[in-house]
Amino acid sequence: MNDNISHRVEIENFFSTLQAKRESFNEFMKLYEPSLAPYFNLFDFIGPDENRLSEIIAFFLDPNAGHGQGGEFLNIFLDKVKLKHLENLIGKVSVTLEKTTETIESSQRRIDIVLDFKEFGLGIENKPWAYDQDGQVADYSKDLENRYRDNYCLIYLSGFGKPPSKESISEENRVLLENSRHLKILPYRDFIDCVNSFKIHCQSERVRYFLQDFENYLKREFGGEQVMYEEKLIIEHVLANEKNLEIALMVAFFQDDIKLKLLEDLKNSLKEKFSNEFEIKWEIDRNLSKEQWFGFRKNTWKNYWILFQFLGSQANDFIYGVSKDVENFPDNPSFNERLREKLGMGKFDSWCPWYQNFEEPYNNWGSSYEPWVAIRSGEMVDKIAEKINKITKELDQIENV
Repeated sequence: MNDNISHRVEIENFFSTLQAKRESFNEFMKLYEPSLAPYFNLFDFIGPDENRLSEIIAFFLDPNAGHGQGGEFLNIFLDKVKLKHLENLIGKVSVTLEKTTETIESSQRRIDIVLDFKEFGLGIENKPWAYDQDGQVADYSKDLENRYRDNYCLIYLSGFGKPPSKESISEENRVLLENSRHLKILPYRDFIDCVNSFKIHCQSERVRYFLQDFENYLKREFGGEQVMYEEKLIIEHVLANEKNLEIALMVAFFQDDIKLKLLEDLKNSLKEKFSNEFEIKWEIDRNLSKEQWFGFRKNTWKNYWILFQFLGSQANDFIYGVSKDVENFPDNPSFNERLREKLGMGKFDSWCPWYQNFEEPYNNWGSSYEPWVAIRSGEMVDKIAEKINKITKELDQIENV
């Protein structure tokens, strides 16, 4: 047997053995699922968006909230963000959601959470999925500085650990604020450690159950890992011997090329399915940088596209919606209202009169394997087609489109 054939057999054995272990594990979980309910999670029913996550975080950080644990959770958080010197001021703190930036020209902006220690201001900008607006972090920092002079810190709670965009704050200013400890970037992975500590130190069983579900939800959403029940199995298999480790690292090395090939397959499948009905634009390159997109438009539509876009880099924050052909095309309030009525409540900006996040687990392609598997199986084309057909029905009926 030559070296190439031998190496191929080793790779096939690696994956077939891993697959067999996963199937065995899943059978075990099914056997005990009635008693363990390992996949039940309260947050599957809540479906929290950015605002609801901010409300939950503020609740646990507020010493006077109904969790009944006083300043215990806030102490843990202050230790995580290296602001232990504020522990003596916890008795003075007040917690406000959506604090308006009244001290600056952009007075209608709102900081997600502000903890006012009287002598110190701690702001938290919660960015689990959404991208920054122009000048947003710079404005928040300036507002806190105006209120508290040099005694403030802005925590940028980042879904996947990315810093604020250059549009939100210049790189030079960001580095200066980080070096002066006025800006701290806290990935959600690190915040999950806080929630775990909340759970460990919580004296209320009812609150502890909620914290367990919250921790599991955050791990699934932002951990960037396989489902926690499988991660140990996979790691143990990879580290079982040097050959397994070599194969796993080799696969990781080619991960970007695999994803690019799958994106090319997705583009070709969409063109094959829709090119007779729509003009298709594909603005995605191998860098997978922020705000790359693809879109669909009928020749009878004058002003709008159906848009699919990654608001974040590395194919994260996947959204779909209706986009104007040019940004300065005037808004049509009746059209916008009809979209919300027929398609459901969504978000909007200067380009898009309506858009929504793609459903989980297909909204963050940079940290989930499911979207890529769905491309390979053809399921992703079906999901995209479902959105296209739904929006097309409305755009076809809009007058003067």
